[in-house]
Formats: sequence, C-alpha cells, structure tokens
Amino acid sequence: MAGKKKRLTNKEKKFRAEVREDLRQRGIIPPVKTRLNRKKFAQEVQKEFYESFNGYSDIRYLYEAIALMIPSSEYETQITSEQIGVLKTLKLALEIKKFMEDKRAQGETEYKVGDLYEQVVKPVLNL
Repeated sequence: MAGKKKRLTNKEKKFRAEVREDLRQRGIIPPVKTRLNRKKFAQEVQKEFYESFNGYSDIRYLYEAIALMIPSSEYETQITSEQIGVLKTLKLALEIKKFMEDKRAQGETEYKVGDLYEQVVKPVLNL
C-alpha cells in the first residue's frame, strides 16, 4: 500500500539546494542550463533555413534530421515533447498526402486552404 508523499520542510529544501550547489561547483553534476528563448530561436532557425536550404537537393538532410528525432523503442523509454512535435509533423505529411491523393482520385485539381486546414491540419494539431 502506497502512503502519502511527505512534503519537504524548508530546512530539507535548503540542505538539498546546498548539496546541489556544492556538487555543481565540484563538477559532479552539470551547471543549470539557461532557458531557451523559443521565439528568438524560431526566428533564427527559420531565417537560416530559408537562406541556406536548397530545396530538393538538400531534402536528404531534412529527412535524416527527422529520422534522428523519431523515438527509437530500443533505447528510449520516455517520448519527449520535441519528439511528439516531430511525430505530429510526420502525421501531418501523411494526412496531406492522403488528402491530395483523394482529391486527384475524385478528378479535382484545386482545393480550398480552409478545407485542408479543417480536414487535415486541425485534427493533427489537436491530437
């Protein structure tokens, strides 16, 4: 039977913080990682991508990067939120492909962006 988890007292919290700081100073555990400025990172990566990525000739690098981000059941036990984002991107690509193939099979060559969003994008984003 599992009991309730006991909350740490302020004294215990302070002691643990001191131990962590001592271990960091001695190099046993890594220093505190600075938070990523997501907006700035997104802007920088998008700018660099659009400036230096050469379309179809560089697709193999994009594919390799995606493959490296996909969780491997052999080695990983937890799936990170980053990996979920990559998996949603893959799912979105598959659903767009199905949507386009269905349109072609129906003899249609055009579609509304709103239809694509409602039928394909929105359901994947809401997973």
